[in-house]
Amino acid sequence: MFKCIRSLVFFVAIITVAAAYAFTGAADDRAQIANSARGILSRRCFSCHGANGIAKKNIFVLDRERLIANRIVVPGDQGSTLLKAVESGAMPFGGPELSSEEKSLLRAWIVGGAQTWSDPDSSSSRKFVTESAATALIRNDLLQARERTRPFLRYFSLVHLYNAGVNDNELEVYRSALSKLTNSLSWHRDISPLAAIDPARTIFRLDLRDYNWTTSTWDILLSNYPYGVRSSASIPTEQLSGSRVPYIRADWFVANASVPPLYHEILRLPKTAVELELQLGIDVQRDFQEEKNMARAGLRSSGVSANNRVLERHVSPNGAYWKSFDFRNNLDDQNIFKNPLQLTPAGGEIIFNLPNGLQGYLLIDAFGRRIDAAPIAIVADRNNPDDPVIHNGRSCMSCHYAGVQPFKDDVRPVVQESAFASFDKEKALAIYLTQSSLDRLAEKDQQRFAQAVEQLGATAKIAQDEPINALSRRFNAEIGLRQAAAEAGLDTAEFQNLLAGRPRLLGLGYGQLLVPNGGIKRDAWDRNFGDLVRELQLGEYEANPAFLQRRNREGLNNAVDLAISRSRSPVRAAAIGADPTSVLRSARTIAVRSMTIYLEAEQFEGELRKLPEFKALDLAIVKDDQLADIKIEINRSAFSFNYSYSATNPLTSLVVASGKVTAWNGDVAAPRIAKELLKSISDARENASQK
Repeated sequence: MFKCIRSLVFFVAIITVAAAYAFTGAADDRAQIANSARGILSRRCFSCHGANGIAKKNIFVLDRERLIANRIVVPGDQGSTLLKAVESGAMPFGGPELSSEEKSLLRAWIVGGAQTWSDPDSSSSRKFVTESAATALIRNDLLQARERTRPFLRYFSLVHLYNAGVNDNELEVYRSALSKLTNSLSWHRDISPLAAIDPARTIFRLDLRDYNWTTSTWDILLSNYPYGVRSSASIPTEQLSGSRVPYIRADWFVANASVPPLYHEILRLPKTAVELELQLGIDVQRDFQEEKNMARAGLRSSGVSANNRVLERHVSPNGAYWKSFDFRNNLDDQNIFKNPLQLTPAGGEIIFNLPNGLQGYLLIDAFGRRIDAAPIAIVADRNNPDDPVIHNGRSCMSCHYAGVQPFKDDVRPVVQESAFASFDKEKALAIYLTQSSLDRLAEKDQQRFAQAVEQLGATAKIAQDEPINALSRRFNAEIGLRQAAAEAGLDTAEFQNLLAGRPRLLGLGYGQLLVPNGGIKRDAWDRNFGDLVRELQLGEYEANPAFLQRRNREGLNNAVDLAISRSRSPVRAAAIGADPTSVLRSARTIAVRSMTIYLEAEQFEGELRKLPEFKALDLAIVKDDQLADIKIEINRSAFSFNYSYSATNPLTSLVVASGKVTAWNGDVAAPRIAKELLKSISDARENASQK
């Protein structure tokens, strides 16, 4: 009987496919098959391959354009990857397998040409938002603000994703990602959801002061931003707010500010765990000695560590401070059960509550020094086989989407049963708390985090899925034609027509977007975006030193990059044989080197950015000497309070300024040297204007 039923089901499936093929000439029937296929993908595949922060292998099953661009679906090809995966039963991973009818419908859709489906979550009446219209919205919002408030207002945009046809549900995930990350980079005590300035909720205003950011914080973002375009329409916004570009794209911000170096720079994370503990007001040694305000748990295995692991919690003025001790193996001094009081870890992860209740993260090495990514031999992201390396920031957010993960202590039961311990057994029992006590602490921290997320306005589903990871994955995925056009601020037809008539752009690889179902990789799109702007006459490309520095490391011609980066000053600040005054007069970029531990380069850079003259002189800080017009070196004489500095031109080694200040410490010396340097540049320009 069971075999008969299976045969009947298979017969119905064959009839379904035959019917589908019979009507391939009818648009209505092809559309119905396409919509049915979308329904199957939504029900059976979306949970792992959708806008929920997972999207394994960067496959977004409800984005037809990306499925085709990534060749997961090849219209008309029954050998398409998607079809193979579902017909073999490999997908959905973990089952249950798709029914014969579902497989047949997917086959009919793909073999019949992968017809475009209708998206029930998006509006068919959506009007394309032009670049000038978006800029006008920002200008009008600034005009409505108090004049004294305008210098602190900045904007993020999702307009290009809206224009690219991203459905409303997915856009809502991305709005949550933007709001959550911005608040996760804040030292302010309050959660501040971003405010939309348009009915479609595609442009968001933030007040820098709500996050304890400054204009220098925004400048750090702009110095790395590859999509800055200025136009006549953006001049009023620059005059009103002081920002050279009207907005930063939200997807770029989320993908880049959620990982180092921007994650470290924007959140102003110190370089060691000890410095972070001082900053947060935590005395780890005292807590350990007094056996108070701390708790430990030892895990034989965990979700990220290949070996045993210790978790340690301290009380922080902002909530909790968690630190993990991770080990390279389980032997000798790496065995936490041998002596659970004396630990010699190979590295660790720190999770701490920010003042607003969200979490900050720091990865450290064996010496407690900040690192960008953890060694994969010690810890790995087992939920992300495509990129198992744990990067500080986003990887931690992805794992701890609901706050601190629950865990079970394996050390205390062992200590209790130890008749002969080589360590202080009573102390171990005092700091390795009972499981019920650990559960209460973890639950308390989870609730604090959940309350902060709730204030962001995120739905329960979004809060559980981690929207930051979702938007980052979308940003880094291959770009299809419609999205590429939207990122250029054009509709698809106009973009293709303009592109087809630009041989130089075609030679740079943009011709990939002219072929059927074409696409382009993110790094290829970014690398020559300035050329795209100039060739299509989209505006004035606002190149930035940090982005061009990365391009230079990839092997591009330095001189060309520098000419592009400073359209206002297309030649280097110093030609061979130039005098110090001419170097200072035309200088636009500064690199800082410190030879003393008493005044770090980053500290001096911060002092430069604080001064209004720095912005007025149109200066920028770069990390690469070869991109700098002026390199300033700072030192302190031994056994003295004398800080000396010299400014040279890297091309000629010509000394253009020098001096000495006497100060008690670097906090006092840095602003003094910064003022002297900027005064030298300002005087050189004033003298030139008087001639």
